[in-house]
Parts: sequence; structure tokens; C-alpha cells
Amino acid sequence: MQATPAHLYEFGDFRLDTAKRLLQRLDGTTVPLTPRVFETLLYMVEHHDTVLDKERLMEAVWPDSIVEENNLSQNISTLRRIFGETPGSHNYIVTVPGRGYRFVAEVREQTDNGSAAVKAEQGTAPTFSENRTEAATAKGRQQLLGKTGGPLALAVLGVIVLAAAFLARGPSVGWLKKHRVENTAPTTSPETVTNTVRSIAVLPFEPLGQDMNDELLGLGMADAVIGRMSNLKQIVVLPTSAVSKYKGPAKDLLAAGRTLGVDAILSGTIQRSGERVRATVQLVHVASGRTVWSEKFDQTFTDIFGIQDAISDSVARSLALDLTTNQQKQLGKHYTTSAVAYDAYLMGLYFWNKRSKEGLEKAIDYFGQAVQEDPNFALAYALMSDCYYLQRYYGYNRQPDRLQNAKAAAERALLLDDTIAEAHVAGAMAQVYQKGDRVAKEADHQAAINSLRRALELNPNLAIAHQRYAWCLCASGQLDEAVRQMRRAQELDPLSPTNNTALGIILVFARQYRDALTYCYKAAELAPNEALIQENMALACALNGMYEEAIEHYQRVGELNPKNNGDALAWVATVLVRANRKSEADSMMAEILKLAGEGKADPYNVAVLYVTRGEKDAAFEWLDKALQIGSERRTNGHDARMIRYDPMLDPLRSDSRFAALLRLRDRASLLETAASR
Repeated sequence: MQATPAHLYEFGDFRLDTAKRLLQRLDGTTVPLTPRVFETLLYMVEHHDTVLDKERLMEAVWPDSIVEENNLSQNISTLRRIFGETPGSHNYIVTVPGRGYRFVAEVREQTDNGSAAVKAEQGTAPTFSENRTEAATAKGRQQLLGKTGGPLALAVLGVIVLAAAFLARGPSVGWLKKHRVENTAPTTSPETVTNTVRSIAVLPFEPLGQDMNDELLGLGMADAVIGRMSNLKQIVVLPTSAVSKYKGPAKDLLAAGRTLGVDAILSGTIQRSGERVRATVQLVHVASGRTVWSEKFDQTFTDIFGIQDAISDSVARSLALDLTTNQQKQLGKHYTTSAVAYDAYLMGLYFWNKRSKEGLEKAIDYFGQAVQEDPNFALAYALMSDCYYLQRYYGYNRQPDRLQNAKAAAERALLLDDTIAEAHVAGAMAQVYQKGDRVAKEADHQAAINSLRRALELNPNLAIAHQRYAWCLCASGQLDEAVRQMRRAQELDPLSPTNNTALGIILVFARQYRDALTYCYKAAELAPNEALIQENMALACALNGMYEEAIEHYQRVGELNPKNNGDALAWVATVLVRANRKSEADSMMAEILKLAGEGKADPYNVAVLYVTRGEKDAAFEWLDKALQIGSERRTNGHDARMIRYDPMLDPLRSDSRFAALLRLRDRASLLETAASR
């Protein structure tokens, strides 16, 4: 789409900023949109006085692609949810039967100089109901092998010198004068960029040549640069998980920067030919679209770790006036001195990011190879610990040895290097799930919170630390701070389905249902085939009165995870009761109770169903069953966050039996608030 000359469009309670590519409410709250949804809205607003047929819209939003009509329908449904439209009320977008869509809200257009106002009359038209469809799934990645540690490490350190030196003081490192092949003079002065660049995303580098044509190398490049720069508190560096989606040729750096919400984008290519390695890097200022600088390295690869030492020393000397001693050490830090160990670590990192059952198993194997090659590789131990924890958390493997292994690997990592933030995060998660009496568990929980705080002191840009810190705070009754931490996690990694759905649910706990719907929907759009994300989306829909949509998403949970069919039925019945369709829910009760009796439905969900039906005696009976289930089975009755904040339990909280039951089952601490602690 062509850039519009207007800077702002205002309509209803919303403002569309075409320069920043943001949709905001008039109170300044940003409404997250994926790029295609933003393009759909922008085109409709620009042509607000026109009926747009579907073919025209699809050609405008997907100019270089052939897509199905349901992709457009999905975008329209997203926008209608954001605008709070219901089937009988369309104040923003109407469907014109047999034609397409029209944006009918009054639009005020303001150019950069503050002039001009263009209005369109509000109107109504008959609408057809639209069927929501699944977003297209991403293609699976291939398993990738190869030795990349040597040339990769050499190029990485060169990039770190360029980026850190430029962002902190400007590109004037003496060592570079001897080794750079080509330098593009900055189009903006170092002082200007230093003042405007406060956040940066490092995209996976594009590998060139037959020997380096896999995405692993490019992702490894980004991860290494991010790891070295993320401790610089002067700038925000997005984590690897936030940029791992941008693999392959970087066709639109500015769009990536706007989507990620950063001031600058660092990208590059890398190529090895024989014993020589070449890396090219460029820094692009997102707001202006200018290439601030670019650099090429052409080196002979011999002793890569000796070269790393020389580069680290140069970085420390050039940045000494701006960085603390610890930051100088971090830029030149070696997590391993073994290229073979580093190769295995990159493979482990690749599969750890997938979060699948098979991926975590492979990641553990590769991290194991890394520490076998280098027993002092603390970062590999830290991520291995996290893999064991995630196996337990996702329910892939609930054997007791998962937590034992997680604890052992985290302790080993911290023993080797207690300055690695990821090691403190891993240690915290191992502590959260330790068994013991109430006093011991509370002590472990507080120790986990302290570990996560230490992780954030070491690396304030570590999104996963903010996310898990938020969950721990939520479990301990500190909801307001938990919301702030989860928002920060989502800001640092805005394209993470996990962070978006987590923020959505924590906003449900805070009773901010409209905002919760926005983030839950974004997560469902990013990962349409994840059962837990569909479950959260369904809850957000139900709490916003969108009952048909809630039922559809709960049914989708049952399709994605047949083992959860009993829970899906209980959830659907709950929504039917809320929608005043109790007779339909009644017809499902016998099957739900049968499945629950066979252990195929969570007693917690049956309790919620009875709460919604207004049958408190039965609700307390089933809630008690949920609280007594052993750790070998998944139940929300184990989740302190749900017991504290689930709005579906609100009708029980004022009943004296609620507090009595929690005391009986040694869960009285869940009655405490942050103020009373």
C-alpha cells in the first residue's frame, strides 16, 4: 500500500497514526494489531466514503500474494471485536450484501501541519454473519546441522563492536579502522541517533553461500549479538524470541521495526568461503527510514577466540566512559571457548524456541552435548534446566525427575556463573514446584521471586523473566505489579503468542475484560492451533458477552486436544448457562458428570459450571475435589492464581464456606491480599 499523506485519523474512541503505524484509543492506550490487520483498517479508513468490494481490499492488503477470502473475513472480525461491535450494532464497519464492506464511522483526518478535516456520515446497512476461520499455520522448520561456531563467533563480535560503539558513543573504534572493508557514512549524526535510539531489534542474519544456507546460522547470529548487548541498560534490546520469526531475506526492515515497536533495526548477512568469513551489517533508523550506517568485515579465520578477546578489549576501551565495569565485561564475555560446544548450543537454542514436545526433547539432547564438550558452559546448563521445567509445565512429561533435573542443571549453572540472568530464571522455576509443607512452599515461592528479581537486575530486557515474575507475583496476591510486569514482557516480545495470551489472562484477573480480549485474540491469531491459547480466547469472549464466539473457541480446544473433551464440554455448558440457554446446558450434564467421574474432566471446571448454574452446594463439592487432586493430574485447583482471581468463582467468595474450604485444604494463604502480607 502507498503511504498516506495524512498523519492521524480519528474516529469514535480511536486514533490511527499512519506514521507510527499504531492504533490507539483516545486516552493514549495502544491497541495491538498485526501488520495485515493494520493494513486492512488503514485502507478502509482512507476510503471511508466508498463501498469496498472484497477483491479490491484483498489486493490492497496482500498485493503480492494469493490468499483466500477468509483471511480478509478474519481481519474484519478482529477489527469488529476491537471496536466492540455486536451482531446487531455496527458503528464502524458494515457489510454490504453482495458487495463487500464500508467504513461508516465519522472520520476526522489531520495532516502533519494540523490542517484539514474530512468527515463521512455514519450509516447502517444490513450485515451477514461471518464465519471465523483459522489463520494459516507456519511451515515447519527443518532440522539443521553443521559447524558454525567458528566463523559465527568472529562475525558476531565484529557486529557487537559496531552496534555497541555506535549506540553508546558513535562509530569511532580504532580497531575497526584496520579491519573494515567498507563503511557507509551515517546520514544522521551520532549525537542525533544517540538521542533518538532507545530500543533496537537485531534480526536473524541472512546466510549467503552454499555452506551457510540454513536459518540456524542467521538466528544464531542474532542471538549472539542480543546476548552481548542486552545488558546495556542505555538501550532496550528485544529478546531472541521476539525476532526469531524474521528469518530469510529482510525485505521490509521498516515494517519489521514498526511491528516490533523499536527505534532501530540491526540486520546483516554472513558468508564463509574456505578459511575466510565475510559479514555485512546495517543499522536502519525506523522513523526516518534511513540507513544510519553499514559495515563489512572480511577476515581470515584462524584462532577465533583470540580474535574475540581482541575485539572485547577494543569494545571495553572504546566504551569505558559510558559503560560500567560490569557492562564492559559483559560485552567481551565468553560463555564457552569451544566451537563444538557452541555449535551444539545453537542447535539446542533452536529447538528450545520451538516449545514443542519433540523440540524440548531435542533441545535437552543438544544442550547435553554442549556441556559434555564444555562442562563449564553455564548458559547451556541454564537453558537445559528450562527445558526440563517446560516439559513439566506443558504437561509433556510430569515424571518427578523433570523437576529434579531442572533443579540440578540450574544449580550447576549458578555455581559456574551467577551473573547469567537465564540461570536465575531457571532456578526460580525449579523452586516454584518444590514439594513440602505450607511453610516450606511459601519460602520456596519467595526465593523464586527473589531469583527473578535478580535476573531482571542482571538483564532488564529479558522478556521471559518479566513474564514469569508476573506470574509469581500474581500467585502471591500482588496483582497490580503483576499486570505491569506482564505488560513489559509483551512490550519486549510483542509477537510472542505466550506473552499475549498471558497478558490477556492476567487482565481478566484484573477485571479489564475488553483489553484482555484484544491480547487473547492477538495470541490466537499468532498461534491458532494452540489449545491453551484457544481456551483463554474463549474465556475472554465469554466475559465480554460474546457467547457464540466463546462456544466456538471452546469447541476448538476439544478438537485440538481430544483428551480435554470433557473440559471443553463443561466450558461450553457454562457459556450456554450465561447465555440464558440453560436447557441446552442441562442436556449435557449427564455426559459431563460421567467424564468427570472417570477423571476425564477437571473438577475445577465442573465447579465453575455449578457456580454459573447458581448451585453453590454442588460447586463447593467439586471445588473441594479439585483442591484434593494430586500433582500427577492437571487441575486449575492447583493454580493459586485461579483460586485468587478467577472471576468465575466470584459468586463463591462472599460465602463463608469458601474461606473455610481453603483453610481446610491448607490454602488459607490464598485469602490474603498484597496489602495484608
